[in-house]
Amino acid sequence: MKIKSKILKILGVVAIFLFAYSCNKKEETKFIDQTTGKQESIKIIRFDRELFAVPKPNMEEFLKNLQTRYPEMFSASMEDKEYLQMIERFITDEYLLDAQNIVQRNYADLSFLEKDLTMAFANLQKHSKGIKLPQRLFSMILGPAEYSYVFENRCYTNGDYSAIAFDIYSYPQIEKNPYYNTMPQYMTATLNKDYIASDFMRMYLKNVIYINTPNVQMNPDCTLLDAIIDEGKYSYITQNILPSYSLHQILRYTNEQLQWCEDNEKVIWAYIIENRLLYEKDRSKYMSLTAEAPTSKPLSDSPARVGHYIGYKIVKNFMDKEKISFDSLMHLTDSQGILKKSNYKPAK
Repeated sequence: MKIKSKILKILGVVAIFLFAYSCNKKEETKFIDQTTGKQESIKIIRFDRELFAVPKPNMEEFLKNLQTRYPEMFSASMEDKEYLQMIERFITDEYLLDAQNIVQRNYADLSFLEKDLTMAFANLQKHSKGIKLPQRLFSMILGPAEYSYVFENRCYTNGDYSAIAFDIYSYPQIEKNPYYNTMPQYMTATLNKDYIASDFMRMYLKNVIYINTPNVQMNPDCTLLDAIIDEGKYSYITQNILPSYSLHQILRYTNEQLQWCEDNEKVIWAYIIENRLLYEKDRSKYMSLTAEAPTSKPLSDSPARVGHYIGYKIVKNFMDKEKISFDSLMHLTDSQGILKKSNYKPAK
């Protein structure tokens, strides 16, 4: 069945509206209580399930009630008839209903994720006191939009509320759906439940916990070393707060891709050094080592982002020697100093 571009555009806008609005209303979410020391668990609000359960006879009334309960997930008032109709189209669209059915089969129970996130935040609290914890965490269906956009926004995090798009974490089951079949295969390999917790925590660290630290990669003078060490910091912290997760999950690789990096670590490092890329500021010359892509050109058979693998190894070596706090690590901006103190040398 041919999909009309107009419908796709409307539905994509609705998907963006569903999670782009943030309000001041707060509801306490369960974490580790720093006052009593009592451990509580994170609960994910099944917004996707409630949204798609709207009864057709009373759709308007139900949506208004839903907006009262979860105002964060709507960007305009249901009194706006045009907006109301857009939401109604979204929740009655046949392809989105199919996507929601797939999500319900894949994620009928989210207790596994709630447990892992509770562990991550509990571990983070041990290292960083007084951190800003998520107020409410929602499940959502992101729906049709340009694939790079949905990939970047599969986990939405800010200080007021957060949301996870479980349709985007439903590959390969969802890839036959016309709204999702444009995502390149090299990007879908890690879009499943094994990577949700590590993805979410990395994004939460960047967008909430350490949002006020210098954004190294926005600096026009950012070198390759600056960029990979910056990513390495987030990988290192994420690994330490999710200790039960394998390194391939933390770095967003398959087992085979991580094995390639480990087998060819010396080759990667030699390529960087021989081509004088380590302190290169022209991003066009080193983006092939840090960008999402089928491979890290021109390294044959390599996965993408091999520079990030090297950055993680440098930071890990540094932290094994220095043993400073997460906060202290994140505030270090001297990438050359970190490299020197790490005494990094590829093992293979």
